Amino acid sequence: MAPLHGVRVLDLSTVVAGPYGSQMLAELGADVIRIEPVAAAGTPEPLAEAPISEAEGFLWALQKNKRALCIDLKQPEGLALFRDLARKSDVVWENFRPGVTERLGIDYARLREVHPGIIVCSISGFGAQGPWSRVGAYDITVQALAGVMSITGSGAADAEPCRWGVPIGDIAGAIYGVIGVLAALEERARTAAGQHVDIALLDVQLALNCYRVPQVFGSNMTFAPASPRRGGAGTVPYGPFRCGDGQWLSLAPSTNFWPAFCNVIGRPDLLDDARFRTLADRQRNQAALDALLETLMLARPAQAWEAAFIEARIPVGRVLDIPAAFAHPQAQARGMRVDLTNGAGRRVPVAGGALRFEGESPRSQCAPSLAGADTFEVLTELLQIGPQRLTDLRARGIIGARAS
Repeated sequence: MAPLHGVRVLDLSTVVAGPYGSQMLAELGADVIRIEPVAAAGTPEPLAEAPISEAEGFLWALQKNKRALCIDLKQPEGLALFRDLARKSDVVWENFRPGVTERLGIDYARLREVHPGIIVCSISGFGAQGPWSRVGAYDITVQALAGVMSITGSGAADAEPCRWGVPIGDIAGAIYGVIGVLAALEERARTAAGQHVDIALLDVQLALNCYRVPQVFGSNMTFAPASPRRGGAGTVPYGPFRCGDGQWLSLAPSTNFWPAFCNVIGRPDLLDDARFRTLADRQRNQAALDALLETLMLARPAQAWEAAFIEARIPVGRVLDIPAAFAHPQAQARGMRVDLTNGAGRRVPVAGGALRFEGESPRSQCAPSLAGADTFEVLTELLQIGPQRLTDLRARGIIGARAS
């Protein structure tokens, strides 16, 4: 049985920060019900052979393993249906701008009136308090405000500030939300009380600055975008080096690996070179060491170097693109590429789950339901609404459902 079997989540979230987290809860076994506007139920189903569009990538990556329900929360009957569903649920998960749930009448204060044990997780740019609490946010604006973009990039003096290649602010915020919900579920098991989990993407990004915070405030250190050849622990050599086949290999031999590293590259003499004998020496003479390695690494292709370093138990890795990363034998052994097929026969690869539990078989994953595909099923199962009333609710635009 999956760890969150029996937990029901009403998912009101959109874009990345919300759906990524609720998708994690679904992977852990929760019954996640994705709630969307009624109009979304009219979205046509693409042909089985149609390529995945950029927008559909979000659907397949972030909405799998969920049921799909459409309700108009702005109509009194729709709001009543949602509250009835909340009575039968454990978690309401949302990433509206602060103030929206209050206007809709589905904020934590009002939901706990109908279900004292309800857990509401709210993910927003800046949280529920503070002068920016009602300001909207995108991942890139939060990365900018949190200092992250000031230390990310090529390191060139005139380079533009750079964001992560994936929306790390949204993704990390979602993960923190999942942690908060799991903690709230544990607290409820002890006290029977519900909880409001307030996640601010800015808070999360500030927290991810981690050791840079005491370095800046405790030692007056300053940081600019780091060169790819400079690591947080000061290891030298460090970073990507081009190999003989044009591929890049990422190196980071810490001090305990330095003797073995010198042997693998065929230069044991560097151990006695006064410029490179200690880490402090290598740091002072990094330009000379980098120049030497840039020439040496061209002697062999990246995969050959990688095999040699691994045989010597030195951490190393080629710089792979996404297809190559998922084709890597380790990624394949861990089942990190999962091919999903929907009811129309459309087959799409997605990333597998990253959480594993001893003795548990890999959990099956389901292709994302189209908006409104499960409306009748959910309302019948949870609220015992009969076919005639369901038809009437759909006809009046209170709910949206796909034609059976």
